[in-house]
Amino acid sequence: MIALRHELAVYAASGLGVLMLAIWSADFRHGPFFKEDGVVELTAALLFLAALIVGLYRRLYKTAIGFAFCNLALLACLSEISFGARHLGFSMPAMTGGGELDGVQDLVMIAYRMLVAQGILPVIGLALIILPISIAIWVYRFGYAVWLLAWLKADNGRSTIAAALTVIGLAVVLDVLEAARFAEETLELIGAALFVTAALRLNRGFERARARAGSAE
Repeated sequence: MIALRHELAVYAASGLGVLMLAIWSADFRHGPFFKEDGVVELTAALLFLAALIVGLYRRLYKTAIGFAFCNLALLACLSEISFGARHLGFSMPAMTGGGELDGVQDLVMIAYRMLVAQGILPVIGLALIILPISIAIWVYRFGYAVWLLAWLKADNGRSTIAAALTVIGLAVVLDVLEAARFAEETLELIGAALFVTAALRLNRGFERARARAGSAE
């Protein structure tokens, strides 16, 4: 079986390859690949849907993390297709400042625009930088870092979900800043591929234990 680090390397190399093609060709960047409902976006939606189907088939929803994973896969899939608005011919609510509320990431966009309008974005931005650093110091200081690493290593699916959420988080940042759409869509595609990997890997320890119990009987 291919190790997780090898899978991540394949995803990273694929993403970089797409980015290089996009940078090399303006037509590629603005053509059918990265437009709304384009090839990349629809592929990501199908991958999120595949992750959900695999999760339901494997009954991952029976655990807390699996239940959260299935719901995230569903929300991500619906966000990629704007909850079916364009395909079914209805309109989503308009957002202040432009655009429609047709994805979960748009909630971050709304918050961002509100902070900009009120002039407190620098203060909140500084807090968002200091808070994670403070939490990391606290986790390390009181020995929770070892527990967290052990928890992630106990199931390869957990670390894959963490990687997927990190990649998707970067895509959300690019979306909020309304910059480099081709990079945003590529990151979402990589995140979707990681979701499928997580759906296949998550909770394997439980399945092995169940298989051993069945063979013992």
